[in-house]
Amino acid sequence: MAKSKPRDKRLDVAKEMPPLCRSPRGKENYSYKTDAVFQWLSQRPGMISYLFDLLSRTGYIVYDSKSNTWQGVNYDGT
Repeated sequence: MAKSKPRDKRLDVAKEMPPLCRSPRGKENYSYKTDAVFQWLSQRPGMISYLFDLLSRTGYIVYDSKSNTWQGVNYDGT
């Protein structure tokens, strides 16, 4: 039987998230700007670090040592 891959400890912070709404009550249209869950997560450095590492590891973003910058693999400059 294959072992399951251990989960990144940086995700453990999510276990402490209080009850939050994705959209304010009475709002018809969703906006990430008012999403309380996104706001809470964005204030957790470990979560941001995990997301960055995941995007880098999976090749969605790449580092250019000449310009010392990161960019999306499909970025075309326009």
